[in-house]
Amino acid sequence: MKIGRYLAGYLPVNIASGLASFGAVYVFTRLLSAEEYGVYALMIWTVGMIHTLSLTWVEAAAYRFTAEAEAKGDLADHYRTALSLMIKALGVAMALAALVWFALRDDPLYAATMPWVALLLPMNTLVLIALQAHKAGLRVRRYVVTETFRLLAGFLLGALIAWYFGLGTAAPFMGLTIATGLMALREGVWLVSAAKGGVTSAARQRAWMGYGIPLAAGLLLDLVIAGIDRPMLAAMMEGGEAAVGVYAAGYGLADKSVLLICAWAAMAGSPLLLAAYERAGADAAAEQAGSFIRALLFMGVPAAAGIALVARPLGEAMIGEALREQAIPIIPWIAVSGLLNGLCVHYFIQAFQIAHKMREGFLLMLIPASLKVVLNLILIPQIGLMGAVISTLVCYAASAALLALVGRRYIPLPLPPGDLVRIGLAALAMWPVLALLPDLGGWPELMLKSGAGAITYLVAALVLDAGGARTFMRNRRG
Repeated sequence: MKIGRYLAGYLPVNIASGLASFGAVYVFTRLLSAEEYGVYALMIWTVGMIHTLSLTWVEAAAYRFTAEAEAKGDLADHYRTALSLMIKALGVAMALAALVWFALRDDPLYAATMPWVALLLPMNTLVLIALQAHKAGLRVRRYVVTETFRLLAGFLLGALIAWYFGLGTAAPFMGLTIATGLMALREGVWLVSAAKGGVTSAARQRAWMGYGIPLAAGLLLDLVIAGIDRPMLAAMMEGGEAAVGVYAAGYGLADKSVLLICAWAAMAGSPLLLAAYERAGADAAAEQAGSFIRALLFMGVPAAAGIALVARPLGEAMIGEALREQAIPIIPWIAVSGLLNGLCVHYFIQAFQIAHKMREGFLLMLIPASLKVVLNLILIPQIGLMGAVISTLVCYAASAALLALVGRRYIPLPLPPGDLVRIGLAALAMWPVLALLPDLGGWPELMLKSGAGAITYLVAALVLDAGGARTFMRNRRG
């Protein structure tokens, strides 16, 4: 199956995700103080931890078993199981949220966000279960409409509330909760209708738990690798939450930029990979993965290289003055770690997810997660923010290597060296071109160098046939 059509279909939601993510950095680093932005970043990570610990396993299982249920003709039972397990998992989520509230209730910056977090958790998981079902069922248009609205409306409402009412750290969560609530109504009706007449069973629920819980545990460890820096920086550095704000601003621009590109490739590639495995087994999945990894590398490598090359004008354009100068030096390194992260969570982990081997994936992720904590304890007191950056880069490299090597037992996912070299050379071609351009500063320099870099990469990719670029163009003309 061709991946290009699905990449085009998912483009709007990736644009929306980029606008919301980068808009949040641009707006909230200006409307919130450094300390408030640090608290906002810490609470975003905390919400992610609660959600992953308690709810993600249901969403993951809903995605994994949709194709199987469709093949057996028992989709109503499938969606009934999703609703039943979601309600049970929500009890755990709300208990965890209550514990966080109790621990932070005396700090007004943290406490102000908790009512909105409590409302957001159930609505968000309802929407995400429906989205996973749409993705697995290749209902691209419905997925895009729901997620695009949730992301853009959530950001815009949060920004408006922060600007007009001055509600600080609570404002972003208020906006996201309102937008998610509207989509929860829409997708809740769809999900209940899809489950009508269905029944669940203990055996089916055990199968979902056996698949979803180890996967969620692995994702939880990935969140530890991605975000444990934040509470550790708050505890170990002078300035506490303000230091977290600086780190989160640089991290949010660089890591999110690359991950968005990788997620776009995964939105298109993952369902096709799963369908190939269900249809014809591991060898067919590995063959389908060839186009997946070429698309991911073709987009992800130049994204990481380009962000590294325009780190200063990007920081000047996007980050508020209070955080800017300290955040800019970490951007190039986080861009590289973002690419490694994207390879881990959107590609190499697929071998474990599809083959139902997430317990082993979880055990493997314990190694880099533990390494991250140890490196932070050693490096943050010595070199501050850069200590957290170095530990992140090392741990994602270790994660990618472990998942790639061990995952080959189940599905031999390719990492074609020829394509990797040609794509790397095409991305490297941007460097001398951008070095010759004037340093205008801010938005003018960012726009000039981004445009020149993109054109240079595309020309070099065509000359080198990086990622099959020439073949793709010939096919499009044909």
